[in-house]
Parts: sequence; C-alpha cells; structure tokens
Amino acid sequence: MRLLALLLGGAVLLTGCGTTEFVPGDTTEPRPTFTPDEQLDPPADVPDPTAVTIPKIGAHSSLIPLGLTPEGALAVPPVDTPSQAAWYAGKQPDVDGDEYEPGSPDGPAILSGHVDGTGPNGEHGFPGIFAKLGELKAGDEILIDREDGSQLKFVVTAVERYSKDALPWDRIMAPTEKPSLRAITCGGSFDPVARHYTDNTVAFAELASGG
Repeated sequence: MRLLALLLGGAVLLTGCGTTEFVPGDTTEPRPTFTPDEQLDPPADVPDPTAVTIPKIGAHSSLIPLGLTPEGALAVPPVDTPSQAAWYAGKQPDVDGDEYEPGSPDGPAILSGHVDGTGPNGEHGFPGIFAKLGELKAGDEILIDREDGSQLKFVVTAVERYSKDALPWDRIMAPTEKPSLRAITCGGSFDPVARHYTDNTVAFAELASGG
C-alpha cells in the first residue's frame, strides 16, 4: 500500500509540532526517515484538498501540500506560521505519487498542524491550528474543501494520544471501509531539553454518509 514505509516499525515522527522555546535551525532530536513505496498502483482521480475547518474547536486553515524534509522526515508547516495546516502530498508534492487525498477510497489522508509555535511578534507558545485537536470527540466534524469546489464532511471516530516513539503507524494507516483521514499534532508535555513535545495527538475520522 502507499505510505507503507511510513510505518517504519512504528517510529515515524513529525518534523516538529511547535515549541515554546523554538530556536531556528536548532535540531536536537533524531529525524526518522522513510522512502515511500515506488511500486504504486495508478492513483485514484480525487481532487486535491484546499482547506480544513473543524467547527468544534474553531479551527480553519487553507491546506498547503507538503512532502518530506531533506532528511526524509514528514514535513509540517513552519513553526512561525502555527495557524497553517498541511496535507501530506507525497514525496514529490507536485506530482501524483504515494499520497492519499481526502476522499480517496484507497487509504487515509494525513493532515498535519502545530499545537503551538511563534506568533507574529516572535512570542513563544502562540496557539497553533491544532491547539485544541485533543478536545475533539467521536461525532465531531472535520470539513475539507477541495479544488473542484466540493466539500467533504468527515466524522471523528476516535482521538488518541501516543508517545512520539510509539506511534502505531500500522493502525494509523490501516485500510478502512470508507475514505478516511488522520489529523496529527503534538501532545503531552513539552520537553525543554529535547525541545519537543513528548507525544502526538491523532484524530481519526471517516467520510460521513453522503460525503
């Protein structure tokens, strides 16, 4: 399956989810890498996403396509734009490849965003787009706008928190009966020494009946 290499034995990390002590260019934690499966079936013809809205937590953002960092880690928006959300658009975001768009019948789409970051004046701990992701409950809605003008409604089925070194990618990327998505951000406590959060919060959602 596409994104199979994201599993990495359950050890993939986001490149960062925002920090309260962000230092530009400072990297103190190892960055796992992955190589997406090159043997892919032709991608389903699904429009790319353009925006995400989560009414329950007052979150709204355009969605920028991101791929991998030069080190091969899953990229997230810059920490100095914490209100920006992204979707994983493949190893090469400008071409079809190992990604799933929201609404794809082939596998879960991945959204990423910060829990916090730096504000417009450089202040630390500025709330991120997914600052309240952990407050979602089963039944809450995640709305995805698409480039063809359509909108999809996903319904949260579970919200879970895992240690960063124990993300269950086999569960996160498991095939589902309906088109699905996962919204991921940081969670838990902030480690001032390692300069990252200890956990990740993952919202699981599936396409509502009728889309």
